[in-house]
Amino acid sequence: MYFIASIDISKLVAYCYYNINYFITRAHFMKTLSVNTHAKDAAGIKLILAEREKPNLNKNECLIKVISSGVNPSDVLAVMGYFKHAVLPRIPGRDFSGIVIEGPSNLVGKQVWGTGGAAGISFDGVQAEYIKLSVAEISESPSTLDPIIAGAQPLPYITAYYSLVKRAHIVANETILVVGALGQVGSAAMSVCRWKKCNSIALVRGIKEVAKASSQGWNAINSEDNNLSEKILEANNGRPVQVILNSVGNIYWQDFINVLAEFGRIVIISARENVREANINLFNLYRANQDIIGVNTVSLDFNANAKLLNELKIGFEENKLTPLAVEQSMIYTPEQASQAYREVIQGSSGKRVVIKFI
Repeated sequence: MYFIASIDISKLVAYCYYNINYFITRAHFMKTLSVNTHAKDAAGIKLILAEREKPNLNKNECLIKVISSGVNPSDVLAVMGYFKHAVLPRIPGRDFSGIVIEGPSNLVGKQVWGTGGAAGISFDGVQAEYIKLSVAEISESPSTLDPIIAGAQPLPYITAYYSLVKRAHIVANETILVVGALGQVGSAAMSVCRWKKCNSIALVRGIKEVAKASSQGWNAINSEDNNLSEKILEANNGRPVQVILNSVGNIYWQDFINVLAEFGRIVIISARENVREANINLFNLYRANQDIIGVNTVSLDFNANAKLLNELKIGFEENKLTPLAVEQSMIYTPEQASQAYREVIQGSSGKRVVIKFI
């Protein structure tokens, strides 16, 4: 009996030693998504679940346990090699929500959210178990938002808010034409307009989308209608509009020019291939004191976005901003990331797609 017991104990000691060392070693590593090659099409999207060392912190940095990460169309385009400057291999993803687990004592335990302009393209993104950010890049997420939901908001709301408030400088009672209002940025823009006490017109496509937009209490018009310029003016009681948020390039361009008010602003946030060239009469433009504004959110880093998110936080906590919904069927695990990315590029009907890391 003594001999058997001694063998059992030695095995137990060896087993414990192995597992303690394994967990000590594993504590220095984390799981991440990885883009190793660019896909040629949606079917070829393949995100690898890899293991990397956890970030080491320097002074005034925070370690964040990622909870969720919204998948943006730009994330998918980057995985498909759309951006020539994208590096390989890299961790994808721009948007996240999480909790600070290491760093200055006043930040540890805080729920945070963020987005980085070129994150996941020019350098490693946020779709990993852990990320590190400097104190200046930290923004506490709204107390009214569940962390899963919070991770789905940053880029669409940043794009809408930065475009309308910071660049177009909308003011109360102005009329804003939101192109593609049922999309993610469009929905965020409609919410920002309401928050800032502006009148908004939702330009959507097709009778069904008009019905859907109208059911939300929006002033909606159909982009497929004839005489679109007239329809826009009718929706604004015969008056021109002050701001147009344009996400469709040169489609309807002349209609937009026709309905733009004096001192009006057109904000361009997207222009896919084949709709990038537009004609403009410079004489009419300067005589009417009008502006054409280009917005590229890739230029906004984590620091710049943290400042914008701090402002948006107020709108959410005052229930002036409506968060983009996240359906349970659109929440994916890291192991399902490739499927999540394909969902976005194949058209998720405006639904927000999220990867959940906890």
